[in-house]
Amino acid sequence: MIREVRFTPAGDRAFSPLAGLLEWLVGTGAAVAAGDPLCLYEIDKATAQFPSPVSGRVLRLLLAPGDRFARGDALALIGDCPDEPVPEAAGAPAAGADDFDWGEVDNREGEPEPIGPMRRNIARRMLMSKRHLPCFYLTTAVDMGRALRLRADLRKSLGRTATVNDMVVRASALALARHPEAAVVYTPAGLIRRREINIGFAAARPDGGLVVPVVRRADKMTLPEVAAETRRLTELAKGGGLRPDDCAGGVFSVSYLGAHQVDEFAAIVNPGEAAIAAVGRLVDTPVAVDGEVVIRPLTRITLSCDHRSLDGELAARLIGGLKRLLEHPEEL
Repeated sequence: MIREVRFTPAGDRAFSPLAGLLEWLVGTGAAVAAGDPLCLYEIDKATAQFPSPVSGRVLRLLLAPGDRFARGDALALIGDCPDEPVPEAAGAPAAGADDFDWGEVDNREGEPEPIGPMRRNIARRMLMSKRHLPCFYLTTAVDMGRALRLRADLRKSLGRTATVNDMVVRASALALARHPEAAVVYTPAGLIRRREINIGFAAARPDGGLVVPVVRRADKMTLPEVAAETRRLTELAKGGGLRPDDCAGGVFSVSYLGAHQVDEFAAIVNPGEAAIAAVGRLVDTPVAVDGEVVIRPLTRITLSCDHRSLDGELAARLIGGLKRLLEHPEEL
């Protein structure tokens, strides 16, 4: 009997993006037992092994390294006998080409560089977001003076501190906890309320890629605990050690580019999430306070929102809550 091995990612992957095949760990004709690793794949920009759900002998590998696949796609055919005939139509491979005509490219520009599974996954997810998510954007300026003093106090009292990114992650979680109707994700069947407030944050990989690890239940953590968790996940990202579950389950993300002298930008909402906050650098800015002009360290935060999940009034309350928490950081 021939059985199709179909991709079923571990954990709660109801909103799983496309995965990319990195390497087959078995060859055609190899004997495998249920639970033996079949391949190494990348999903949510983290790597994992996919185990065989059945025992038998590998009759055909349906994908090649670099191909993309989704939940339910056939990966391989496994049979009871090594000489079992395989119908030609069995287990059609997943489509591997982007559904977009890029036109002709001048050969004088050189040959295109190969794109790895992670970059292809990023491209596919971002294209899907821009194509299918009706987004709107809200921007506010935040006075980070008190937050900077809190950061200095943490360094004195604990010997370590929290970054601006840590503070925004924690503030985002608390703002969502106070506006739980914003902690939702849209599906064609209706809105799904997320049970946990998990906040993702953008982290760079040494190979130039980008990952979005997730701080789980960030609303239940203290600011120092959030800072410790972001450091742990960032170190895993730098070493390529993130697991798929480390990047799964987010409802909201933070992208901070202040360290790169970026004043303001708008980020793309991750599919499966409701919104993302884009945070620029802190800039000493003259502002009017009680009739006097004073200098304050301001940052500009732009909230990109999926309009299917959030309307303008709710998003305005959410970003207003985020601003208030950062300007009164003792609540963090």
